[in-house]
Amino acid sequence: MPDTHQSMEWGPSVSKAQRFSDVSARASTATVLASRSSSTRRRFRSASAEAEFEEVHISQGERSGATMVIVIHRRVEGRSLGGCRMWHYGHPSDALSDAKRLARSMSFKAAAADLALGGAKAVIALPDGERPVGAQRERLLRDFAELIESVQGRYITGQDVGVSVEDISYLARFTEHVAGHPVSEGGSGDPSPYTARGVEAGIRASLTGALSGRHVVVVGLGHVGGELARRLHTAGAKLTLSDTDERTRALASELGASWVAPNEALTVPADVLSPCALGGIFDQEMVASLQVPVIAGAANAQLNEDRVADALAARGIVWAPDFIINAGGLIAVACELDGFERDRALRAVDGIADTLTEVYAHARRDRVSTLTAAKALAGERLSSSALAA
Repeated sequence: MPDTHQSMEWGPSVSKAQRFSDVSARASTATVLASRSSSTRRRFRSASAEAEFEEVHISQGERSGATMVIVIHRRVEGRSLGGCRMWHYGHPSDALSDAKRLARSMSFKAAAADLALGGAKAVIALPDGERPVGAQRERLLRDFAELIESVQGRYITGQDVGVSVEDISYLARFTEHVAGHPVSEGGSGDPSPYTARGVEAGIRASLTGALSGRHVVVVGLGHVGGELARRLHTAGAKLTLSDTDERTRALASELGASWVAPNEALTVPADVLSPCALGGIFDQEMVASLQVPVIAGAANAQLNEDRVADALAARGIVWAPDFIINAGGLIAVACELDGFERDRALRAVDGIADTLTEVYAHARRDRVSTLTAAKALAGERLSSSALAA
């Protein structure tokens, strides 16, 4: 679908709580201001019911001046859930495109995990410069809380890149539509350990036989990748680690792991390649260079394009679809909405292995890629939730 917002500029021309609806590749962008009557807003939602995205809200913060975006891909039982990403973008259209891409992925992720939630995402586009702290950060979060409130409960936010548990706790002072509260406040806390646990479960489901003694390459040693590496070490796996941040070499020393530069990590011969950094790393050329039978990692949007999944399948490489294997954090946060119980959340996260086993069986039976099989599973569950609504 063509992006209809390429002419959008930074600055006051982006009004508060402005909506855009992408109705089709041929349709023009419909803009509805939040100040219009409720009847107009009802017509807008009805008119966009068949659009790929149910709602897109763009706001310029009154306190911070920052551009903020909330994209709701779809709702289930009136609700959608997706974290907020605080990131530097060169242009507001980049922020919007990122939010759309992530919101779409969240819908598939929630459906594949069989959650009664739709998919959404938020982005706070930072200006150039240092990461905001102190009063500057509070102004950003106050503005974002107001944007969340304007959506009237149809969007629930949580953590993503650049947003901390402390930020979530601060947001909760101004809006109730927040999940991922600190453990001390009865919430699920940092989602990273749950995501790492789910990826480990997915790696086990993707291998034939035990994990102990297997060689796993973990690329990206942030909150999730670092926790995953520790879990794999405890399970007896042989590790090769890599990250663009040289400071993470200390983890390799701690775990007795090998270390390689990022430009070499993707072609190391191993049993499993686990990408846990940024997405879009696998293209047709890279597939030809891979020396692993399994790819199973936490990174979002790992494939440069969907047809890369077919190339992986043609080479006999098992790829764990990212929106299934990295759903552990989402599952834990979703458990919080009904009263968080850690044991219940852990059981649900471990269920990622069963979902992947089902996807792999479908792929083998129908001779399709694991991406095709995963999308079919998510599509079935999306349809079921739509019929139940």
